Amino acid sequence: EWALAAGYYDQAHQVREFRALTGLTPGAYVREQAEVGFVQSPDEAGA
Repeated sequence: EWALAAGYYDQAHQVREFRALTGLTPGAYVREQAEVGFVQSPDEAGA
């Protein structure tokens, strides 16, 4: 539903654009984020 509202025709259309922007599929992106975890920038850490 949100994909149609955002202008995507179907899931494959959204996945292709996501891959073009990030170089990863959505699933690979989620797995990579889970491995890396949250990384706080030095400015936000008060350093």
